[in-house]
Amino acid sequence: MRITRALAISLATAALATACTQGEGSRAREWEPDDALQRAQRALDADDADTTQVAEASSYVASGIDKTLDTPGDKPYRFDIACDTDGVPTVTVTVTRGAAKRPLEVSCGNRQALRVNVPAGQAFTVKIPPIDKEPVPSGVIVWNLNTLEPHDVHGCPDDIQGCKQ
Repeated sequence: MRITRALAISLATAALATACTQGEGSRAREWEPDDALQRAQRALDADDADTTQVAEASSYVASGIDKTLDTPGDKPYRFDIACDTDGVPTVTVTVTRGAAKRPLEVSCGNRQALRVNVPAGQAFTVKIPPIDKEPVPSGVIVWNLNTLEPHDVHGCPDDIQGCKQ
């Protein structure tokens, strides 16, 4: 009787240990919208430039973006965009100003946002087409438009028009 009871306890312990070991992979955190929004916002904030926010918004990745942004004054601007999704690795944002049109890939889940330098002047448009597939992907896109000091512009000062390399 003692052997049977000891065997039962050993089997129960082994079964519990196996269940815990097999469940290790499932202990990874599930994708959560609130967490995704926070991660995308941290990507926007991962910057040491002294900027002044002019506009900001967020949308669902499935909804896309179609926004025209004004850039008056004499300070340069920077459009920052980040996304965090469940199942969509990248989205393409097309930035248009006048006749210049530039598609740019935004890697979703990056720790840093895509940053697009835009000189002051004529308004520009940012578009990400809605995602029309089943199942509808979960995810968020966050963006902001900032002014910054000219010495804080890194790289090409006009990422829409482009710069000669």
